[in-house]
Amino acid sequence: MYEQTFSRANPGCIVFLLDRSDSMKQPWQSSGGTLAEGAARAVNKILLDLCVKSAKEVGGRARHYFDVGVFGYGACPVAGGEGVEPALGGQPIVPIPQVFDSPLRVEAPRGGPDDETVDAVAGSRLPVWIEPVFGYRTPMCQAIAAAGEHVYGWAANHPDSFPPIVINITDGMVTDSPYDGADLTEWAARLTSIETRDGRALLFNIFLSPRLAPEVLFPTTAAGLPEPGPDLFGISSVLPSSMVANARGARVEIADGARGFVFNAGLATLVWFLEIGTRVADVRDR
Repeated sequence: MYEQTFSRANPGCIVFLLDRSDSMKQPWQSSGGTLAEGAARAVNKILLDLCVKSAKEVGGRARHYFDVGVFGYGACPVAGGEGVEPALGGQPIVPIPQVFDSPLRVEAPRGGPDDETVDAVAGSRLPVWIEPVFGYRTPMCQAIAAAGEHVYGWAANHPDSFPPIVINITDGMVTDSPYDGADLTEWAARLTSIETRDGRALLFNIFLSPRLAPEVLFPTTAAGLPEPGPDLFGISSVLPSSMVANARGARVEIADGARGFVFNAGLATLVWFLEIGTRVADVRDR
């Protein structure tokens, strides 16, 4: 299980759930920006990484090794009000070549248009697909339900692919549990019951803290975690052996049975977590 590589015949599916509640407007530790800005920048960085990984040669166009989705929950900039919205051009799951071709813009380096200094987080020039947004509450159950609906259809159409990976990025406690008759645990269980022949869908969670605090990386137990740590730990999938190997290869101490969960993450840890969570195997059949 969890051994399938990414290929054009059997692409992968990676979905990000992005908290857009009002608390995401808080300054994020020493990053110089807000939680919303840092989270959006990190997701843009990983989307770019997936585009680069999908290209046959340096500078080439991305090929169809991945389908990706981003669902914002909280403020809905298109429909208005509170809820869940697809954040990639209004489409729930998008082939990576379409992502490659359709950034909203390309940001100049932070130091100015002639500054080629590489930012440790974002790189020197970063395409922007996701904008920072915040407002309203944290309808996490609705976000998991919305993602699950589309992930279910994707898995049915790609039975031989690596199972879908869903990564939830949040800074707050769920405000809509129960939603449509089910609580957060039940919605997460429904999502992770979706499967391909290679295993069940994976749900990972990363909790952002606006203040400097000890980070808890890939725990095996929720003991000692303040709220909402235990709930997020409880819905997080155990890391497959391929991801454990990736983490250990990056010299991260990680125990067998560790879950895909980080608590009190700073910006650098968020980016690193997304890299670990989306790197299960090299793409093949280039």
